[in-house]
Amino acid sequence: MPGPPPSPLRCPQCASEFVRRASRQGLFERTASLVYYYPFRCQLCQHRFRALRWGEKYVRTGVDRREFDRLPVDYWTTLWVQNHQREGRLRDLSIAGATLETDEPVTPGDTLQLQLSPGEGERPVTIDVAVVRSVQSGRAGLQFVRVQGDEHERLRHVVQQLLSARQAAADPDA
Repeated sequence: MPGPPPSPLRCPQCASEFVRRASRQGLFERTASLVYYYPFRCQLCQHRFRALRWGEKYVRTGVDRREFDRLPVDYWTTLWVQNHQREGRLRDLSIAGATLETDEPVTPGDTLQLQLSPGEGERPVTIDVAVVRSVQSGRAGLQFVRVQGDEHERLRHVVQQLLSARQAAADPDA
């Protein structure tokens, strides 16, 4: 007879339920995982923490080593590369990065500023510094390096709405 389901995991810093198992780092975390003590990362506040998840096994799937879930979006964005303003579209988004489609030629290591428009009538969210980490077929993988306080909170709110919508779609009975 199976035991009760494990209690939902929440971030100890912001109490968000949107946490994801993180990659183990170092000998301590590898050893601790043998007794179900795993590292996790909050998808909203980026806090990394460890928690006991008795009886749960996590199996590595795929080669994606991202710490944050990328959520599909279709947001217009204005970007500035070397003081040139261009348009683009974000195709996925996380609290720490995004995938950008643009005609502007960018290369890994380039830095840019973004203003993403999450919805009609909403004020754009400004990302002060994003670094291009990869480029492939007209798409650039971005890492957000600097987002100022209020803008970071607004970005967090957008990501939280996306995560909530995904969760509701996955579990319509909830």
